[in-house]
Amino acid sequence: MKLPTPYALGGTYYVETVSVGKQTDNETVRDCVVCGGHVYADDWHLVVGVVDTTGDRQRHHHCSDDCLTEWLTLMTAA
Repeated sequence: MKLPTPYALGGTYYVETVSVGKQTDNETVRDCVVCGGHVYADDWHLVVGVVDTTGDRQRHHHCSDDCLTEWLTLMTAA
């Protein structure tokens, strides 16, 4: 889901999209950027699209909504 207004993370980084999904029959495993737990592509997980105003785009995979909330809190702490 593309956010109507990008969420500022600080500096030149903004959350542009947030989605929940899974990819069937995909054996990809990633580490959660917060807790280091495993994020399996074929299991439900959260994906955040981050855009840099210089044009760079990143995708961050989170194993739970708690990890997403903690990540957003850490990224926006002043």
